[in-house]
Amino acid sequence: MKTKHVLVICFGFLVLGGLGCAAGPQGPNSADAPAGLFAGLWHGFIAWVTFVLSLFSKVKMYSVDNTGPGYNLGFLIGMACWLGGWGGSWKYTRKTPEERDWDEVAEKVEAKLKRELRSWAETDEAHDWDEVEKKVEQKIRKIIKDWAEK
Repeated sequence: MKTKHVLVICFGFLVLGGLGCAAGPQGPNSADAPAGLFAGLWHGFIAWVTFVLSLFSKVKMYSVDNTGPGYNLGFLIGMACWLGGWGGSWKYTRKTPEERDWDEVAEKVEAKLKRELRSWAETDEAHDWDEVEKKVEQKIRKIIKDWAEK
């Protein structure tokens, strides 16, 4: 038997074994032994599978006999695993050389603008700053509009 077939069969057994712990009245939890944080975590993790099964059988997605906030927290964390959890949204992505070049250009432009504005502000204090602000804003709008129309 090939390795791929063995892996598929093992995965099938794992899925079936995991679904044996699905929420609902037939599950291992009862009013005497309510589902807690870890059961909520598991039920949240298998929620998509149990949802599909609930369309065709009496399997329930959510355990009615639970501890309350602990189960709810576990269920939410389990669902978050499917929705990009496990830190996937914080994954560092390497920038391409082109992106690094643009970042370098942007930093140089920003530094030059700061230097020029600082020297301008230090040498020419007699201007009315409201008038200067309006002129700069008009000039920037015109440059951006011309650039966007090209």
